[in-house]
Amino acid sequence: MYSPMTEYLKMVSTRLDTTGIPVKFKLPDAKVKEPFYVIGPHTGNDSPSAKFGPAIVDTSLQIDLYYPIDSRTALEEAVFKTKIALNKRIDHQVLIDNSIGREVYHVVFRINDYIY
Repeated sequence: MYSPMTEYLKMVSTRLDTTGIPVKFKLPDAKVKEPFYVIGPHTGNDSPSAKFGPAIVDTSLQIDLYYPIDSRTALEEAVFKTKIALNKRIDHQVLIDNSIGREVYHVVFRINDYIY
């Protein structure tokens, strides 16, 4: 048996796999070429839980998509596929980033969800 957060992360990873873009849980070495996702940090608040009974966690999870800089339209298609795969309300921000040693699109997704 796994914790509800572990199960949630596994579910998110499985859904992202359907896009065909590799999924990582930490930023890979600079030799790894994009595109790839990094399932990153999350925050949690368990105050919605009753004192006794199942835990309810209000969580916010960050997912980063690193994508080649050569096509903005291809990036927008990847963003669309991500939203369909996750089937959740998602906030996202598109950035141009060179923190991985080369210039890439960096899309920061934020999912807010309740985990039971």
